[in-house]
Amino acid sequence: MKNTICKSLSALLFIATLSTADITSAQNIEATVTTTTSEGTVSEFGPQGIVIKTAKGSQPVRYISSDTTNYVDENGSPVSAKLLTSGLPVTVYYTKVGDTLIASKIMVRTGVVAPVQSLETTQTTTMSVGTISEFGPQRIIIRTDSSPDPLPYTYSKTTTYVDESGAPVSIKTVRSGLPVTVYYTRVGDTFVASKVIVRKAVVIPAPVTEIKKTTTTTTRDN
Repeated sequence: MKNTICKSLSALLFIATLSTADITSAQNIEATVTTTTSEGTVSEFGPQGIVIKTAKGSQPVRYISSDTTNYVDENGSPVSAKLLTSGLPVTVYYTKVGDTLIASKIMVRTGVVAPVQSLETTQTTTMSVGTISEFGPQRIIIRTDSSPDPLPYTYSKTTTYVDESGAPVSIKTVRSGLPVTVYYTRVGDTFVASKVIVRKAVVIPAPVTEIKKTTTTTTRDN
């Protein structure tokens, strides 16, 4: 009887040992998650999703983003999701769950910006000599010998007025009939005066009338 009880206890202990071993083995099982990366440019970015166009020329791919998605730069520093705009190069770290691609991290790469070409604009300044026909707000009309019709020029606060020696003069001295030299640039069909040289008015002397006085002497004979 005692032998039977001992054998039963031994069998129970053996079964308990196997059960404990199975539990320990189950606790040591680790789940492996595979993270994949994809490089491309942002085609579309919106709530809970980002569409990436890869360099391979295939169709754009949509990735699901969430509150746990991290946004970093190339140095790993956090960046705002507001920086994601169309055309920006990125690297997406994602896992595949069924047919859904879930983005865990999006690395914003430095965009390749084409250098801006330096464009030089050349303005030609032309000189016109004539007489003021009309001077009004923001416009001065000059009558020249080379043009049958008076030519209008616009002026602004940056237009300078000087005399023949280069000394500044008051705009109040500019009036109709005054000889001037206008330096201007052409913008479309408009002549924009940059400098006006006010010359001294040429005074034409009045013609001198020569009056001859004749004296007649009469001699009477006695």
